[in-house]
Amino acid sequence: MKRVAGKIFFTAISVLYPVLVYCGIRYWGLSPRRMSLMLMALGFYQFLNFTRSKSKVDRGRTGVFVALILLCAFVAFFANNILFVKFYPVLVNLSLLAFFGFTLWRPPSFAFRMACLGDKNLMVSPSFNAVERYCNKVTFAWCIFFIVNGTVAAFTVFVGSDKIWSLYNGLISYILIGLFFIVEYLVRKRVHGKMQSYVPVCDLELNSRPDGALVSFGKNDSERKTWGDFVSDVSKVRYYLEARENVPWILHCEDSYYFTVSLLSMLQSGRKALVTANRQEAFIKEIKKPEYGFLTDEPFAGGVAGANEMPATLIQDVLASENALRLDGDNNCEVKFGKFDKSKAEMIMYTSGTTGEPKAVYKRFLQFENELFELVKVFGNDWVNRKVYSTVNHHHIYGLLFTALLPIATGLPFRRHRIDFPTELSNIAGDAAVIASSPAFLKRLSAESDKPIDFKCTPIIYSSGGPLPEEVARKACELTGFWTMEIYGSTETGGIAYRQSKNGPVWKPFEVCKMSVAENGCLNIKSSYILEAEGFTTGDLVDLYEDGRFLLKGRSDSIVKIEEKRISLPEVEMRLKQTGLVQDVRVVPMVGKRQYLAAAIVLNEAGRTKFAGLPKLAINNYFHDYLLKFIENTVSPKKWRYLEELPQNTEGKIRMRDIQALFGLAESPNFKILKFRREPGALTAKLLFPATSDYYDGHFPEFKLLPAVVQVDMVLRLARNFLDVPKELSKMNRTRFANPILPDVPVVVKITYNVDAGKVTFAYTSEDGETSYSNGSLVMNTSADDVAEGENRG
Repeated sequence: MKRVAGKIFFTAISVLYPVLVYCGIRYWGLSPRRMSLMLMALGFYQFLNFTRSKSKVDRGRTGVFVALILLCAFVAFFANNILFVKFYPVLVNLSLLAFFGFTLWRPPSFAFRMACLGDKNLMVSPSFNAVERYCNKVTFAWCIFFIVNGTVAAFTVFVGSDKIWSLYNGLISYILIGLFFIVEYLVRKRVHGKMQSYVPVCDLELNSRPDGALVSFGKNDSERKTWGDFVSDVSKVRYYLEARENVPWILHCEDSYYFTVSLLSMLQSGRKALVTANRQEAFIKEIKKPEYGFLTDEPFAGGVAGANEMPATLIQDVLASENALRLDGDNNCEVKFGKFDKSKAEMIMYTSGTTGEPKAVYKRFLQFENELFELVKVFGNDWVNRKVYSTVNHHHIYGLLFTALLPIATGLPFRRHRIDFPTELSNIAGDAAVIASSPAFLKRLSAESDKPIDFKCTPIIYSSGGPLPEEVARKACELTGFWTMEIYGSTETGGIAYRQSKNGPVWKPFEVCKMSVAENGCLNIKSSYILEAEGFTTGDLVDLYEDGRFLLKGRSDSIVKIEEKRISLPEVEMRLKQTGLVQDVRVVPMVGKRQYLAAAIVLNEAGRTKFAGLPKLAINNYFHDYLLKFIENTVSPKKWRYLEELPQNTEGKIRMRDIQALFGLAESPNFKILKFRREPGALTAKLLFPATSDYYDGHFPEFKLLPAVVQVDMVLRLARNFLDVPKELSKMNRTRFANPILPDVPVVVKITYNVDAGKVTFAYTSEDGETSYSNGSLVMNTSADDVAEGENRG
């Protein structure tokens, strides 16, 4: 208490010093010698502060200041000269100049330190660098002020009367300091309004952003949404949810804006969100209990609602409902938007991982907030004044974080719809962009593009979901100007590490992730966004270095036995890549009369050039002979397929069972599968029917075309192999053949299967989708399979 009182007393004396000196000389009749005693008291008080200071820098600065004060006091005392008593304001300016100037020389600057004390999130703000630069300018401006103010104070010591000295140093200089504060505050508010600020999603409030701040945008102005729109829409959906029983809600919205509005509404209203990218009827039926809600932005064809169940709800209908309109009309309701408890907010995310089987992963929003904080700390400064674009699905954790939660937390506007084709990148070349991408998209970009994209500002590109081949990253860099930043992680663990492969294959973990190697040789992670105290053990084999960095060596389930010999699938893949002819490859175990390996290969440009015109057998033999240098013949792949790209899901993961399904289809010289993508209940495949195919024999020799029966047979063959469709065809419905399919012309076939109806629909189109060749639907005999299954059980 005494220390506080002492500080207040001596601070008052220091501030009022010019007035006290003037009054002492003019009205109280005090001699300069007596006035110097006040200066000595201030000097000894500063000396006590000097002895308490622990910082060497503060001790040095305070020591010089104290020495100068005491020197002036003693000279004034012994010389009985008022001139040295009046030097105190000059010394104060010199001391402040030294302190502010030193923080510019040894950052952080004083203004930035104060800013960090006022805003705890500033250190991880996307505008960190911009704020630091601004604070440095403010600190420099204060240094200029102290130079000018100290010079004028020194001038009044030697020139002018005691009254002028007292008036300037006891009043005018304080007014100038106040004006400086006011001007700086107004400038700071204006600058701050233009800067992005990081606000945790759970702490967002009505005034967290200006009403007119852009939140999302689309292909036209009608899709633009501001912060005011966002707050209003979240409030409308909250009213809808809170008017109903507190039950979990399934969430699937293709529109990123609708998705983010729905998710925040659920979190703020205390509803558990079940986030799923899969909206196939069979899957929704599997996860939906009768009382669960289902919020989406696209009409749902499946009959998931029973007599007592809630049907799928369109968010567009919620936003246009009568209650929602009351928020916009004269009879306004109170807007519901505000903070929520991140430790209680619950979510479930469904991931397929590498197995392809749906898996529910329980999350608390606390885990996402911890990860957002880390991501902003590492990458945030690169995002300032950019727009967010995505080529990935926001229903998976990587897309959720980078294309929904991060933009909302940092104030970055995001595009409502994904970029589907590499050619679309040229349309955004004029924007400063952050692009959340995937290995699959970047491989297509590298394969389909030759000319660099003329970005006005180099984009920041991220990739996750699987390893990105270095040559693809290099080609993507040549096209975009940025070497892709890869993120390694999973739904269970969140982001674990990051790298740019130009710096080597080693991964650098995020600061909060603590690495160790489990007994099975796999990576174990403990972090602030993994709830389990023991951490999470992945299925990835690693070499862990002393500094925490690590090298991935493949999956633990990638060690298989072939002919009683253990073989590493990643090792075979690595050997094939060593030929310099392979861009991507997956080797999978197959079971027939005996176990064997099969390899699906994507050739690079050198490989395509080398093998151009050669028969497939010659290509097989080349790779087979190369592998014999390293592995035994018995474990060398026995089957080979050559694709344009490997099948990947929306997370960019290559699933082993998709590759195995490819080899489950008997190879034929009559057709080639160039690439395919399998989703629940759906298949998209790019096919080529060569001119040498038997399918064209006898069908218009002068003008070959693919027979209709072959097109239907191909659909059935693919559907039975990839979608587990029943073998027996019952009937054909609405089948239409519009244009001929010619030899050596790639076509795309899209096949969907409705399990409950037993119906297969298909459509053959050109690669660009502009030409329709044929379409129709086939009804399968599901009862025949049921009977057969019953007989087998009997």
